[in-house]
Amino acid sequence: MNFNHLEYAAAAAKYGSISRAAQQLFLSQPYLSSMINGLERELGYKIFNRTPAGLTLTPEGERFLASAQLILLELKKIREIGSQAEEKQLNISSYYSTLVMDKFLQFRASAEKQLADKIKEMGNEEVMQSVMAGESSLGIVFYAEERAKRYQNMAQEMGLSMRELFIPLKLYAIMGENHPLASRESIDCEELGRHPHVSYDDASSMRYLDFLNIGRSAKLLEVSDRGSFYDALQSGEYLAVMAFRRNASRRPGLVMVPFSGKDRYLLSSYVIGKNYRLTERERKFLRFLQGA
Repeated sequence: MNFNHLEYAAAAAKYGSISRAAQQLFLSQPYLSSMINGLERELGYKIFNRTPAGLTLTPEGERFLASAQLILLELKKIREIGSQAEEKQLNISSYYSTLVMDKFLQFRASAEKQLADKIKEMGNEEVMQSVMAGESSLGIVFYAEERAKRYQNMAQEMGLSMRELFIPLKLYAIMGENHPLASRESIDCEELGRHPHVSYDDASSMRYLDFLNIGRSAKLLEVSDRGSFYDALQSGEYLAVMAFRRNASRRPGLVMVPFSGKDRYLLSSYVIGKNYRLTERERKFLRFLQGA
C-alpha cells in the first residue's frame, strides 16, 4: 500500500463511481478498479459496497477513509513545503495540431502566473520517443482507429502509458476556398490521390497517407511545420485530410468538406511515462484541453 492507493480510494469515495474517479484522476477505469481491489485484498476487508447505482462505503470503509484523509492532508502539507509548492512549467510534445496549439496559448493567457512553458510539434513516433527520453513530460498523439493497437504496443515497449484524450474526431478534406473541390458537398476518399496533397514529412504522417491509399507521388508536397502546411492549403492548389471537433470554427480562407459514405475518425491520446505522476498544472491543462 502506498499514498497513491489512499488517493485512489478517496477519489472513488468522493465521486461514488469508479468511472468518474478514473476520469478525474486521468487513469483508465480497469486500472483504478484493479488498484482498489488489490488494496482491499491487502487490507483484508472491503472498503466499498458495489451496487448498480455506484459505490457506497462499508463500515470498515468509513473508518479507513477517515484515517486516509488525515494522512493525505499531511502529505499535502509535506508537498507544499518550500519551493516545491510552486507550479511547474509545462513541457509538452504534440503531433501537429491547431486545436492543441490554440488551447495551449489560451491556457497560458488565462493562467494567473506565467511560467516558461514549452510545446514542440513533431510526428507521433517522435512524440513518444521524446517522452521516453525525458525531453518532454507529456505527449499528445493522433492516429487512425485501425492503428490504435500499433501505438499501444509501441507505448508498452517504450515503458509509456497512453490514455484517451478526446472523443473520436471526424475527418474532413480541407482546402483553400478557391480549390476545384471546395464547392463539393462531399468527397469520395478515392478522389484524394488525383489531386495535389500536402502532408507533414514525419514517418507516421507518411504511413497515414498509405492507409488512405494516397501514398507518395509527384503530387505530394511534404512540409515540416504548420506555417508551410497552411500556406500550401491557402494557395488553392493543395488539399489535406484533417480531424476536427464537432462545431469547430472554420479557419479563414479554408473549406472543410466531409467524406461521402462512412464517416472516418481520428483517435487521440496523451502519453506519459508508465510511473509518471501528472503535476497539478498538467492536470489543469488536460482538463482545459478536453473542455475545448
